[in-house]
Amino acid sequence: MALVKTRGLVVRVVDYGEKDRILTVLTEDFGLITAMANGSRTLKSRTLIAAEQFCYSQYILFKNKDRYTVREVELIESFFDLRTDIERMALAGYLCEVVSHVGTENMPDVPLLRLTLNALYAISRGSYPLWQIKGSFEIRAAAILGFMPALNACDRCGEEGADVVLDVMNGVVICEKCRNLQSAEEREAELDGSKSAISCFLRPGARAALYYAVECPLEKILSFRLDDAEEQRNFAYVAETYLLNQLETGFKTLDFYKSIISV
Repeated sequence: MALVKTRGLVVRVVDYGEKDRILTVLTEDFGLITAMANGSRTLKSRTLIAAEQFCYSQYILFKNKDRYTVREVELIESFFDLRTDIERMALAGYLCEVVSHVGTENMPDVPLLRLTLNALYAISRGSYPLWQIKGSFEIRAAAILGFMPALNACDRCGEEGADVVLDVMNGVVICEKCRNLQSAEEREAELDGSKSAISCFLRPGARAALYYAVECPLEKILSFRLDDAEEQRNFAYVAETYLLNQLETGFKTLDFYKSIISV
């Protein structure tokens, strides 16, 4: 039993009993943890303001084996503006569900925490288009989780400037020339294979933007522009398709977000 101190982002909240909450928190020092916030739903609670989804805080936790209880909390950022717009809040909810799905206890992942905080800040401030924030988060999260795509050159011939498709499950690009050289047997094996059945055409601008989002310093991840609407849609589609297929799952929060933006 011990008191520990860390900073963390609340990615999920579950009400417990009449007064308490169970928080899922992505922390700097302990990875993804579950912490009990006793009495946090009462108006007099000192943890009330920080026991909400999206809140980033400094925590003092009581640790008993693998169980955590919030003793003290100091709010750093609430991302309050997220709650004033349903589309922005829905997107933030999707990002947090991804984090709660991939985070691991006792495995600190500071890059993933920083990526999520940067994305929430951008969504909250309205400083970038939502498609850009979402796609940049998705492709960089995939890279952080170990699914780094090789986007700079054709995996077969090494050509860098050619039109390409992304072999999603293998994380490589293949140029049109090399695809045309495939035999009928190779094409059939590709379709039957468990890791090569999904391909996405990459427009040049979208490819460059995805490459930038994967390779750039994290604090500059949104410092690119795509003015063409087709390039924007291609960027967003490929980033989402890549992450979801690498994780081999879907997310209800993503379905909800799409239902909002399609209205």
